[in-house]
Amino acid sequence: MSREANIGFQARSPSGDEGYVIMLFPPDADGTVRYREWACDQDPELPGHDRQALASDLIRQVEEWRRAGWKFTESPIRITHWLTEGR
Repeated sequence: MSREANIGFQARSPSGDEGYVIMLFPPDADGTVRYREWACDQDPELPGHDRQALASDLIRQVEEWRRAGWKFTESPIRITHWLTEGR
């Protein structure tokens, strides 16, 4: 199975008062991932924030959110697998 070019998901806190829409781009050879992030309460017409982080840091963030009861539109296991696939 080949890697999907990008993966996007929404993560929302248990209370629903905090959340993000995130589009991840494939990690580079050093494990750095570029991503675009929108706050869920942001006007969808506004551009997202371009950021970058190590894949390991993003995996840690997804795991922290999962343990805290955040809801995801994509399985956290699938997100983690996508971030580590091929490395």
